[in-house]
Amino acid sequence: MASPLARARNLLQSSFGHSDFRPLQSRIIHHVLCGRDVLAVLPTGGGKSLCFQIPALAVERLTVVVSPLIALMQDQVGGLIGRGVAAAAINSTHDAATQAAITADAAAGRLRLLYVSPERLPRFADELLARGGSVGRLAVDEAHCIVEWGHDFRPSYRALQRSRVVLGNPPCIALTGTATPEVRREIQRSLAFRNDAREVVGSFDRPNLRFEVVRVTGRDERLARLGALVRATRGAAIVYAPTRGLVEGITRVLVENGTAAAPYHAGMTASERSSVLQRFLGDEVRVVVATCAFGMGIDKAAVRLVAHWTIPATPESYYQEAGRAGRDRAPARCVLFHHPGDVVLPRRQLATTFPPERLLEQLWREPSLRARYPASVVAAADRLGAELRPDRGPVDWAGVRRRRREASRRVDAMSAYARTGRCRRRTLLSWFGEEIQRCNGCDRCSPRR
Repeated sequence: MASPLARARNLLQSSFGHSDFRPLQSRIIHHVLCGRDVLAVLPTGGGKSLCFQIPALAVERLTVVVSPLIALMQDQVGGLIGRGVAAAAINSTHDAATQAAITADAAAGRLRLLYVSPERLPRFADELLARGGSVGRLAVDEAHCIVEWGHDFRPSYRALQRSRVVLGNPPCIALTGTATPEVRREIQRSLAFRNDAREVVGSFDRPNLRFEVVRVTGRDERLARLGALVRATRGAAIVYAPTRGLVEGITRVLVENGTAAAPYHAGMTASERSSVLQRFLGDEVRVVVATCAFGMGIDKAAVRLVAHWTIPATPESYYQEAGRAGRDRAPARCVLFHHPGDVVLPRRQLATTFPPERLLEQLWREPSLRARYPASVVAAADRLGAELRPDRGPVDWAGVRRRRREASRRVDAMSAYARTGRCRRRTLLSWFGEEIQRCNGCDRCSPRR
């Protein structure tokens, strides 16, 4: 009888058309097939999805996949169905009758993979059990969303441990592309990994990416340098900017100068954003200018340039966004524009996210004062009030203070990256706990390409 890993390899060949696993994939899948909890940290293009898709087919029990993006769910489910795999997704695009039918299929054992958003998982878990269903494995994609001080924090991810218990505490695989050692520990703690859990971490180094920082004196020089950079780039490019207004303004300037560019931000309708993405993937648009809303699930292999208008708030968000360049493994550039005053905006955003404690307590005691303060402060008061429940007695600020310290430390790290005289690549990778022997390309180690 073939070993479980040999059977998995046969499924890889017959269902997905690959001749063999990559080394880290085979290690991860071995641990998954042994029934262990696994944390898999693989950089962009590392083949994370196969690490739970193949075991789902090999064991022939339902794997529930927690995924934060509808577009990502739909893309993966469509690909699986096209390969003859029984897969489905439950998300906000489905009406109640469709969701009930999918849950019935899952309970009856007619599905191998079911994708669910973290917000909908608790209800699904209850309904699945009410129908007599069971789960063989829980897969948590983009697991860094669990971490409260992270760059893509989703509060609903914090409830996954409770849903795991409701589902019978099945083995769990958590997957992410960027995670520091402390984030990895927090993911395992939050999901209540067992003592025999395994952690498999791939190298974060992307040798084909060249990291550069361009010093600028102001907005006009930024625009001029960016325009020259885009014109010099043969192929697709992504430009990240921190606000919707900047995204629209940069796009206008690029278009006026003859570049096929389009904006992408959360202020656009879902259909507008989808249209921009499809045009970009279809090479009708060469440059997308975007906020961080152009995030997880964006998969275009031949992006030759990712440029940042200014420093992002965390090294994780920078490396994830920059990593959308060169997914085809061909040379690509990651360029960050920097002015010493750039740190002011992320600091201001920190102050908006975490207003002074005395002010928040005053707003909780005297709601009539809210009219005196900006909407952002009122929103923070509502958000933190729902979390800390001041109506129940004295507030424990320890967790909020910890998150603020962590967020501030990440702003400092990004500012230090932009100003460093050391190797850019080593500076970035050391944040993730990795040391490298040589740099394959940055403006500090090789000024000219």
